[in-house]
Amino acid sequence: MRKVPLSNPERRREVFDVVLELLAEVGYERFSMDRVARRARASKATLYQRWPSKAELVVDALEERQPVVSGPDTGSLPDDLRELLVAWLAGWDARDRGLMLALLEGSRRDEELARLREERLGSPIRQAAEAALARARRRGEITGRIDAELLLELPFALVLLRVLVRDERPGRELIDRIVDGILAPLLGTTGSPE
Repeated sequence: MRKVPLSNPERRREVFDVVLELLAEVGYERFSMDRVARRARASKATLYQRWPSKAELVVDALEERQPVVSGPDTGSLPDDLRELLVAWLAGWDARDRGLMLALLEGSRRDEELARLREERLGSPIRQAAEAALARARRRGEITGRIDAELLLELPFALVLLRVLVRDERPGRELIDRIVDGILAPLLGTTGSPE
């Protein structure tokens, strides 16, 4: 066992890397503190002292690598959502499909994981998207006929469909197709790809 405390940022990152590797490999149901302790060469008691549940540990590990999403005001909703999607996808890597599947599967059975996932992982991007929507309403971009909630969910749902169902790695080309081929026409505007 390593004697470097988990309060050390480098050591905590090592543990989080192990958490993400295991989660992608075995899924949430088979993921355990025992497995993390063995692979990370850490004490199970120390892990439980810092993270009282596997849900807390998993969400902390995922939150650590989640990009900061600021939601810049570009002057149009399509371009605001384009920038949000770019920020959301920043840092995605080959493990992400396995991580997402594990997180979704685990959230179905573990209420704590579902709650933490929504509060700490979903909330920042949702708040940024809602702020973009509020700006768009002030600019007059949203008509009364558009279901704003579904409009905001649409680009993220399409990305997840491509990742989870079609096993594709999303990138800027997909983002531009979603924004310029769907969102901008729905809003009666034109996107402005860079």
